[in-house]
Amino acid sequence: METPIFAQSFLGNWQGQVKGSNGSLKAELSLKTANTNQITGQMLVFSSGETNAYQIKGVSTGNTATGTLTYNDGTVFTFSMQLQNNAIQQKISYNNQVILEGSFAKAGTPVSSPTTNTAVKADGLPRDPNLVGKWTHQENYSSNGGFYGGSSTSIILNADGTIDDGASSSYVSGPNSSGNSSGGGNSDIAQVKAMGARWFTKGNILYWRVNINGKITDVPNSKYYIEKGALLLTDVNTGKKMLYYKGK
Repeated sequence: METPIFAQSFLGNWQGQVKGSNGSLKAELSLKTANTNQITGQMLVFSSGETNAYQIKGVSTGNTATGTLTYNDGTVFTFSMQLQNNAIQQKISYNNQVILEGSFAKAGTPVSSPTTNTAVKADGLPRDPNLVGKWTHQENYSSNGGFYGGSSTSIILNADGTIDDGASSSYVSGPNSSGNSSGGGNSDIAQVKAMGARWFTKGNILYWRVNINGKITDVPNSKYYIEKGALLLTDVNTGKKMLYYKGK
């Protein structure tokens, strides 16, 4: 049986890094073939002691491959990969904008560029230390029929400026049934995290610093006000208010 071209090129385990606006994160690719030109697998990105998994689906043509990366909360990114000199060069996009670039070598082979996690190095940006930690927004509801429930979403603002999704949960209860669920949280947080965003503050404004098409951009997100463990965020564009409480 003839071995597919893809199996001779992309197949296997790869180690390297992905680069965002604020440095590089260690990453791994595990690629296999579904048939002659279809590829599947997983990309793992290591950040601040956490492992973030993305499911890979795509197609290959010769030494190039394109497809999708799906985060565990359902957020979908697109990728392109090219095999050059026994190494994979990768670009990851969201809404047709390149937000990350990857470089990988076969497992056990030194990568040409450093894989040290530089994203946690000091960047000199001003940050209100009172914002550091996990913050949870809770919503509750009820009906005249005896049903009630609620949902919560959390965000994590780390001291080094990195951002994490604190996941979500929901519950519902009624006269004859009840249930609850948990899973991935805020897709907006997943997006800015994938872009390598850093949070910082000016006055009472919370900003994201991101790399958009190779240009470092500071994006104002919300006005913030903190009192007695409560955080009120007011979106600078829509005026929408969200109340969060400090978690452990």
